[in-house]
Amino acid sequence: RLDMAMIAISSGQMRSTNIADLRIVLLEAFLDPPTRDAVLADARAAAGAAATVHGHGRTEAVTRVRQATQLAVCDATRRLVERRLSDVAPALTERFGVALSAHEPLQFLRYETGDFFVAHQDGNTPLTRDRTRDRRISIVIFLNAQTPANLPGGYKGGELVFHAPYPHVDRRDAVVGAAGSLLAFPSEMTHEVTMVTGGERYTIATWFHGTHGAQAGRH
Repeated sequence: RLDMAMIAISSGQMRSTNIADLRIVLLEAFLDPPTRDAVLADARAAAGAAATVHGHGRTEAVTRVRQATQLAVCDATRRLVERRLSDVAPALTERFGVALSAHEPLQFLRYETGDFFVAHQDGNTPLTRDRTRDRRISIVIFLNAQTPANLPGGYKGGELVFHAPYPHVDRRDAVVGAAGSLLAFPSEMTHEVTMVTGGERYTIATWFHGTHGAQAGRH
């Protein structure tokens, strides 16, 4: 049985509290250390291009919105992570009460010093008019860890920050995921990646779509 746990936000400048009400789920050790290290090594060596955003019927790089590099890892690495995701999909369906179908192609991402992603929603919102409207659960897999100093292999800054919904519009919750962990959350939740201030941040992102006309029981 997969051990999924609700997580607590980081301390420091952000408000220290439990965020179970935000329906964020963390699966620790989604990638075991040898697998994580192999995936990270491939990502570090991979070539890439500017990461894109969706909007107004177009998919394009908009650096004032999202500044990151999407990496072209080898097929074996991609298939390995896809198999792991397939294994956890039933548990995600149970936890979120949403019947899930396929996920979008994996995005292997590098955020270098100075990179960021402004506050946004991934999909499943009333105003969505593109292919993101079918997104239900967003996935972020952390390949390396945030560190308090410029230690080799880590990064500073680059926090994944969630914006609470109305009426708590001023609330910000920062999540720090350990290397190899998977974070899942509803795609309509507003979130951002703060600017990386040192090192390089490596993650994988994807989005599960919902099964039309199907709804899992909530638990």
